[in-house]
Amino acid sequence: MKNFRYTIIFSILLGMFPSCEDRLEEEVFSELAPSTLFTSEEGLNTVLNAAYAYSHRAGLVESWAPYWLGCMPTGEVWGAGGSIESLWVQLIDYTWDSNHSQMLSVWTVYFNAIRDANIVLDNLDNDAFSDEFKQRTEAEVHFIRGWAYSELYKLFGRVPLYMSSTDDPLLPRATDEETRAFIEQELNLAASTLPVEAPAFGRANQSIAQAVLAKYYLNTRQWQQAADAAQQVINSNRYSLLPNYADVFDIGNEGNMELIWALPKDGASTTASQSVNALIFAPDYPVGFSNNSVFAARTYLFDDFVNSFEATDTRTGQIITEYVSIANGEVVQGLGNDQSHPFKLPWDPASVAFFAGNDIPVIRYSDILLTRAEALNEVSGPTGEVIDLINEVRNRAGATPLDFVGFSTESLRDAILQEREWEFYFEGNSREDQIRQGVMISRAQARGRNAQDFHVLFPIPQVELDANSALEQNPGY
Repeated sequence: MKNFRYTIIFSILLGMFPSCEDRLEEEVFSELAPSTLFTSEEGLNTVLNAAYAYSHRAGLVESWAPYWLGCMPTGEVWGAGGSIESLWVQLIDYTWDSNHSQMLSVWTVYFNAIRDANIVLDNLDNDAFSDEFKQRTEAEVHFIRGWAYSELYKLFGRVPLYMSSTDDPLLPRATDEETRAFIEQELNLAASTLPVEAPAFGRANQSIAQAVLAKYYLNTRQWQQAADAAQQVINSNRYSLLPNYADVFDIGNEGNMELIWALPKDGASTTASQSVNALIFAPDYPVGFSNNSVFAARTYLFDDFVNSFEATDTRTGQIITEYVSIANGEVVQGLGNDQSHPFKLPWDPASVAFFAGNDIPVIRYSDILLTRAEALNEVSGPTGEVIDLINEVRNRAGATPLDFVGFSTESLRDAILQEREWEFYFEGNSREDQIRQGVMISRAQARGRNAQDFHVLFPIPQVELDANSALEQNPGY
């Protein structure tokens, strides 16, 4: 595989800090690393931190592409403008193919994380290392590999399984059973061996591994396992819903108790930043700070979705339905024209033009509550516990609580899917949610899109097929 070489051309290497409130600092090294890179704890930590950096979706496109890959095929958002429009049209119309550059970006960044994690694991058997260092580092390697492979599986299905840095780079894809077994093995090992406290923000702890495992079980329809893993996160008493929905995303409140797994970003770095808002708002939109910039591309929500919220639902506060143009002073009306903007991440006052430092939320506590609710409903149908879990999320939003009376398993399944759409709009979740409940293709067809059953998986990137003759393409492509 062209992008899976085991020599470090460069790595994003991050320093360790003693407190989980501290953030990983970025430092770039060349391949002319000191001879102690693999023979000292400090040296091996640099490679581990490089693996984390890739698992945080290092790179500008890699940081934001999962939002649009996860939202546009579902009809949650649409977009226009700029050079990216043709790529977005493919996602909206189901005309994508194996040359879609954003699919290659996410494939590459996760396999880079796996590569560096494997390098760490292969150099960990050293008598000079303390037992504590070995145990903690091995647990983090299991997490990084489990997280990266679970994301790849969600996007592409079965993939080659690289378990060592000495593996032949031209491996074929593993079977579906092998891929799933390896993901579960890695995440279960991580959940059982990681510390309760992460050594730094952006690194894994026990609850983060359990949360990723809960979402993996949910997306693979292993309902009881998903319910149990979600309950472990709840029982940890480490996380809770914030009273105010908007505060979850406030850049001044990063690392809050609702964010279980978030990807740290830094607006001062082109490799560790993100440009989500730069791809949402029009050039005449009044950005928050003079140092903020936007591209020509714009991202919109449909009126039907915006109008589906109750009037009291505070989650609509993260939707821009109109604004005053800085070009002519006129009001630009979004609602009524299918042009409301999602605005989950506020403007970063320390951004550098398009490069913003807002962390990317991946798994929030509300996700774990709804994960357990959905899984329990599939196991035993509507119960008081299921309704209570959903109502925790609805109560925080100011929405009317659900009443237990009158729900069947099927109608409550639909209600939970709708709740997830309201709670997690434009967080990259809707594709996996609709696929899990078997409605993505039928809904796209109802919108007149060219959706076929095989579109539940993205194609293996063509450059990877060209570089590795042992790979086979997903059916339909």
